[in-house]
Amino acid sequence: GFVLRLNYIQVTGHLIRQHDVGGENGHLEYIMRLYNGEGLANTVKWQYYQPPVWHFLCAVWLKIQTFFGVAMNAALENLQLISLFCSSVVMLLSHKLFKLFGLNGASLCVPLAIVSFHPSFIMLAGSINNDILSITLSLLAVVLAVEWYRRPNLLKIIALALAIGFSMGVKLSGGLVSVGVALLFAIVFFKKEANKKQLFSQFAVFGVICVPIALWWQLRNYILFKIPPTYVPMLSQSSNQYIGFRSVYERLFDFSSILDNGVYPARVLKTQAFEYFEYNIPLGALKSAVFGEYYIGKGTSLEIFANILFWSSAILALISVVAAIWSLITAIKEKKLAIELFSVLIIGATLIFSYVKFCFTFAHFCTMDFRYIALTLVLGSLYIGLLIKNAQKNNKMFGMAVSVILICLTFVMAFTSFVFYSSIA
Repeated sequence: GFVLRLNYIQVTGHLIRQHDVGGENGHLEYIMRLYNGEGLANTVKWQYYQPPVWHFLCAVWLKIQTFFGVAMNAALENLQLISLFCSSVVMLLSHKLFKLFGLNGASLCVPLAIVSFHPSFIMLAGSINNDILSITLSLLAVVLAVEWYRRPNLLKIIALALAIGFSMGVKLSGGLVSVGVALLFAIVFFKKEANKKQLFSQFAVFGVICVPIALWWQLRNYILFKIPPTYVPMLSQSSNQYIGFRSVYERLFDFSSILDNGVYPARVLKTQAFEYFEYNIPLGALKSAVFGEYYIGKGTSLEIFANILFWSSAILALISVVAAIWSLITAIKEKKLAIELFSVLIIGATLIFSYVKFCFTFAHFCTMDFRYIALTLVLGSLYIGLLIKNAQKNNKMFGMAVSVILICLTFVMAFTSFVFYSSIA
């Protein structure tokens, strides 16, 4: 997974397949402003509404490089190394999360292979906006929350407060994991044997650390510009990406575009003008999970791999939904891991609900990008691992069949992803 990510950033320039990076008030201008010592902008135009943690980190990395004589163009390319690091840490944290739920053997290798080879985290390894750092910190928060639930202590809750705080300090949506975390807090607090005084002290420490880190930027912007904490700049309805004229049925249940327009989320004319943008939200998520918002490999020998990659990834996504329900039912029956699994399910559901709401509120093609809910890839992979584990435990023959099917399907996804993303330029 690391080698595949490294190869991707070596062949992908820092302005290729990026999101809101270039142009006026984009992420790169934001970074360069801090690099040049100009301080925080007195505006919230475009990407300046975002918290500055990521941009400050990138500016410091640029300073270190140029101090040692690295040319600016090369230093800018090397911003991708931060994203590479974060995307690689996602693999390590995923392994930690899977082990916490007792996965081993095939039940560990399959979900870890999905996270390691899936295109979402390969593309995010080359991105120089703030998504990947927020996702990494959110995943760290999930791991720490499960560990705290099993053994509540002050050190763990401080680490958890820092993880959630800085995840929101990078991007406000990092706070969406808080719903599932709050559930774990409440369950531990209301246990009969709980030391409520000690827990209340821990929660107070959590709040004192987390809230200022998470919300100082929103408070600043409200005071200076009177914008609400959840403010997001909106594209104009005159934009060619606008899809708000589509009905609710089309946005949620019309899957005909997969037959009419294929697996790519967008189609472009030879004149480089777009003639089609995906409008269906489930298909938008599945397509952008594999290709971003682009039509990579379209019209080349890679197109056959693109189709196989899309369908294998989509089938795994559908299986993860079934696996989540089955795993939770099994956990409830066996009275083991049910609370932790339910909290993970709540986190995933919160992310998806927020994503769908976002897609309707900001009805443009780009808002359907899977990167906004990439954490669900890790959570869904966990449930696939639990599906294998439970199947093997309950029935040897059935368990073997489930394992073989999922191993083969994951191998197809991983192999085609490897071929596809190690071949593009």
